[in-house]
Amino acid sequence: MITPIDPADESALRAWHTALVEAATHGRPEAAVMGYTDLRGMLAPRDDRHHRLYAAVEDGRTVGTLMVDLPDRENRHLAEVDVSVVPERRGRGLGARLAGLALEAMAEEGRTTATGEVYVPGGHTPDDWPGARFARAHGFATVHEEDYLVLDLPVPPERMAAPPGAPAGHRLHTWTGPCPEEHLEAYARMRTAMERDVPTGDLDTEPEVWDPERLRAEDARRVDQGYTAVVSVARTAAGEWAGYSLLLVPAEGGGEVYQDDTLVMRAHRGHGLGIALKRRNLEVLAREFPDAKVVRTWVDPDNAPMRAVNDRLGFRVVERMLEVQRVLG
Repeated sequence: MITPIDPADESALRAWHTALVEAATHGRPEAAVMGYTDLRGMLAPRDDRHHRLYAAVEDGRTVGTLMVDLPDRENRHLAEVDVSVVPERRGRGLGARLAGLALEAMAEEGRTTATGEVYVPGGHTPDDWPGARFARAHGFATVHEEDYLVLDLPVPPERMAAPPGAPAGHRLHTWTGPCPEEHLEAYARMRTAMERDVPTGDLDTEPEVWDPERLRAEDARRVDQGYTAVVSVARTAAGEWAGYSLLLVPAEGGGEVYQDDTLVMRAHRGHGLGIALKRRNLEVLAREFPDAKVVRTWVDPDNAPMRAVNDRLGFRVVERMLEVQRVLG
């Protein structure tokens, strides 16, 4: 039986999350899976997207999950689809039923493009990994790829070694938690620049536009999700904003930390700001979050400058993430 899930039903949502974790971590020792607090906070009412959740229940146990993530500001043609089935229930058509239900939900919402993510662990290829084969069998094509990397903490001192201070002509500033009021406008501009700059391959998406109101809504949502943000920014002596790097530290998750955006504005590239910003965040992480054990990040394999930065710090590739897409006829 497949039924919709009300996020307010804590028992059903916890069972849904348990099944998601079991499915997502099978055969993937380095899998990054959202915690329950993260999930509950993400599903809280918001004005830029909404979600539809479904659970497949057999013999009183949730054995399959479906999330349809529906943007409501930009990209109103899209639906981000996630289908999971616990290992012992695979190969019986349950995933296909959930995928079909996702298409029904898209039709009801007036969405025409479905996207999703498939992770292929090291040692496997899309031809032999079940998730990739499932996506292909249901009409999804790979339109973009990223490497998924992890950095074990603490970082050895020799990798953190760098000239003191910021690169010549720039100053670094860091905050933990919500963005300070005086930086909202400038930070929103850089977040918008990141949306336009990040490689997306052939994904049928438009960049999000950030403003102070949207940033404040994100700050509040992160509190609900149990995240603390660590943000370092670079500015010139004249005050021009040159780049930023963002870490997210979950309250739950066993010491996992997520490296989100790192951006150096085009006019300021080639001066070592990328690694300076990441090092500064790692210094703050070591000082303020000593229980952190690993940093997880994603990068386009063709992004040579950021790959070089990650290599110098000691990140290692553990999986390939395939962004898949199906345009409905």
